[in-house]
Parts: sequence; structure tokens; C-alpha cells
Amino acid sequence: MREKFKQLLANASVSAVSFVLTYLVCELLFFRFMLPYMSYNIRPYLPDRADFFMQNSKDHYVPHDYIALLGDSYAAGVGDWLLAAGGKSDKPFHSANVIHDLLHRDVASFGRVNIGSAQMMVDRVARVLDDDYCYLFPPIEQPRRFVVYFYEGNDISDNYELMLDDMKPHDGPLAPQIDDFLRTRYARPNAWACHGYFGDMLWRMGRYAVKYSWRPPAVIDLPGTMNPVIIDGITRTGGEWQAPPLIMTEAQIDTGVLIFSRSLAWLRRRFPAVPVTIVYVPAPPTVYHLAGEGVHVKEVYAPSDPKGPTYKFGQVVSPALIYARSQLTCQKIRAATVAEGAGFIDARPAFRRAAAKAFVHGPRDWNHPNQLGYTVLGTLVAQKIDQKEPDACDDSWE
Repeated sequence: MREKFKQLLANASVSAVSFVLTYLVCELLFFRFMLPYMSYNIRPYLPDRADFFMQNSKDHYVPHDYIALLGDSYAAGVGDWLLAAGGKSDKPFHSANVIHDLLHRDVASFGRVNIGSAQMMVDRVARVLDDDYCYLFPPIEQPRRFVVYFYEGNDISDNYELMLDDMKPHDGPLAPQIDDFLRTRYARPNAWACHGYFGDMLWRMGRYAVKYSWRPPAVIDLPGTMNPVIIDGITRTGGEWQAPPLIMTEAQIDTGVLIFSRSLAWLRRRFPAVPVTIVYVPAPPTVYHLAGEGVHVKEVYAPSDPKGPTYKFGQVVSPALIYARSQLTCQKIRAATVAEGAGFIDARPAFRRAAAKAFVHGPRDWNHPNQLGYTVLGTLVAQKIDQKEPDACDDSWE
């Protein structure tokens, strides 16, 4: 009996060692030698560090003298331009491509869907640029500049949710607690994560195959039939939109801005020689001449709801409230940006000029720019990226 147990243990040990060695060889072969020749369309399955190399907004596999684009889905390029290409990322589909074409410089996006300021400026940056242990990929140089998209539609609420759900602060000053959270939770990439990339990629591929084997991914939103706007002198209708923080108190907005500010401070300390430019990106209804008395908005964050923090759906609010909250949020983000010595671009005037003549969102995904919208955004960044003075928050209509 003892001999059989020893034999079983020996066989299990050999199997385990063989599996580990096979896994290590496979991950090295795939990421180090095969990935440079793979299609860009593999990007949805790739982990963060691998995705960094597989982008068509640069001339080099390992980007050189590049602009690092940080943000959420706006920096990732979600929207109708990508939908029109069938979700494939081997062709131009967002502002990074526009910036690259205009400036003839590599642009590498760190963007991911549904992330706030702490994730975009600390977590994602540390995972990609500070994971020096991971030998599966070539070394990455520091960017020449960071461009950060702050999206007024949900970044404040994402930041506030992070504070409630993950930081869970105690009594006392909040800023030091945010700094401690960023330092201990987001700014320290786990060296062992490198060896999880290959398995994570296989898991994503398998999950996608099972989930969509019998049906394609759903389009995000339906064609617009509810919100009337004036475009080129004609009343047209858009979809249900995200909006600036509408029912958060000013103190709650200030908390979301503080998380933005401390995340920006970390980025500036970590890369003191790399300039940072914040681009204030408006929510869709902010940029249109709204024709109705009420605007249908979606996912309005209500942190003070009596039953606990939640999202309100089907809300109808006045255009005046949307414009006013946009201006308030812009001014707060600008002040925090200037205090940290970063550049600031207000994208609202450029979007409003374009939206006076055509939709810059939709018609399938109403909460992200279409090709015209991303062209406006990328062109604006290319034009203003080296400006010396920060923009004012310009709430005027031309």
C-alpha cells in the first residue's frame, strides 16, 4: 500500500512539473515570439501588458517616443466607429488613430471600460509600466507625454463608488487615506501576475466562445427616438444619454474630484519628467442644443438614496441642470488639474461646434463618440497638446 502511494505521489509530481514547464514554455513562445505577428483583433482577449503592444495607433511594436493615452471607454475607443468595423481593431477606430496620423507619433492607449481616475492613472499605469519582472515582453520606455481623458458622464460617480466600496475610509482627513490606498493597492503590481497572463487569455477566449457561440454581442443602445436636439436648424432625436453628476451633492462631487486629484498627484510623482495633459470630455447631452423641456438620461448615480447608494434610471431632467452641472464639474476638475501642474484642455467647445451640424455620437451607441466625434477629439488633442496655458472652462455656445 505504501509503495503504491509513493508511486502515485511520484507520478503526480512528474505530471505537475511537466504541466508547469509546458505552461512556462507556451507562455514564453506565445507572448515573446508569436504575439508580434498576431492580428490586432486578438486584443479583447489579451491582458493589460500584452494589449499595450497590440495597437494600430503606432509605427513600432514597442512604442517609441510615444503618447500614453489614459482613460475609460473613451480612451479605449468604444463607439460606432468600432461597431461599424464589426468590433475589429485592425483598422482605425478612435482618437488614438487620429492623434497618430496628425502628429506622426506613436500613441499607446491604456484605456479600459468602466474604470475611474484611480484605475486609469495608477492601477493601469503600474500594471503596464512598472511590471519589470515580466520577461514575457520587451522592456517599455517611459512615454513622452500622458494624455488623460476625464469623462464627465461617469468618472465622478466611479470615483465615489471606489471610495465607498473599496477604500471604506475611516474618520479623519480623506486625502492621506486615498494616498495610502493608491500606494498599497494599485501602485504595486504583483510579480506573479506575469505568469497568469497566458491562462487569463485562454480563459477569456473560452468564455467568449461559450457566451457568443450562438449569438453575436448585443449593440449597446437602440436608435435614438427620445431626446430632441437642434442640428443644422432641424429637430432630430438622439438616444438616452449619460449626463454630468446630476443628483450628487457638491460635497460628494468634491470627493470624486479629490480621488482624481490624488491619482493625478501619484502620476506626477511617479513620472516627474513626463508632462501630463487632462482632457475634459463632455457627456453627450452637454454638447447639443437640447430642444425639449426635459432630457431622458440614464444611470444617474444617487449616493444619498435612503436605501443606499444606487443608480436611478428613466430620469428626466432640465437642459439647464445638465449645462450647469457640466460647468461646475469642469471648473472643479480644472482647478485640481492646475494645482498639480498639469495641462488642461476643455473639449466641450470643439464638440459643440461639430454637434451644431451633425451628431457626434450614435446612432447605435449614444454614449460614445462616432467617427466624427473621435475625429473631433483626436484633432483637438493634436492641436493643443503642447499649449502652455490651461484652457478655461468655456461654457459658451458659438
